[in-house]
Amino acid sequence: MINASAFILIGGMSRRFGSPKWKAVLNNVKLIDQIWGMCHNFESRFVIGKREPKDLSYPFIADTFDIQTPLNGIHTALLNSKQDWSFIISCDLPLIDPLIFYRLEQYISKNRDAVLPIANDKIQVACGFYHKRIISKIEMDLVKQRYSIFKFVEKINTTFVNFNECKCFWNMNTKRDLQEIVNYCANKDNQKDENYKI
Repeated sequence: MINASAFILIGGMSRRFGSPKWKAVLNNVKLIDQIWGMCHNFESRFVIGKREPKDLSYPFIADTFDIQTPLNGIHTALLNSKQDWSFIISCDLPLIDPLIFYRLEQYISKNRDAVLPIANDKIQVACGFYHKRIISKIEMDLVKQRYSIFKFVEKINTTFVNFNECKCFWNMNTKRDLQEIVNYCANKDNQKDENYKI
């Protein structure tokens, strides 16, 4: 069991995708159901978004502020978590593997504010651990309209874990992305991505 709560973010506008991404289907399973299942080893699990969808069957928490930034979802998660550490994951990472969670957990310590992956030459801000102690710092940035999550994680005590080129962090932003992911899943030979090990 991972001593943290897991929070799945579904509050994005999905403008490029054209419909709520959490409802997209991969291998006959909705993405929200897939990611919810992958987070089963956390102490608790919640979904975070702007307003609760009528057809969502999981525990839901509405964003604290009406602001479009991942910082809002992270802030909401930390405010509502009963654990010091919270794991944040976006609903648009359909190839994420739970082994990622365990590797990141190994870097948690009392002196760190966040533990995040770097993969495909990008900081994966919506797939990592954040500590409650940063709540006030997030609030300060939101009040001052500093909405960049990437600038924020550079300011706090973040540990970055390198996963190199890794399909697990393939971000699904458009319907074309979804189709490419579907094709990838159909053609891969069921071997694990070699770019991460725990």
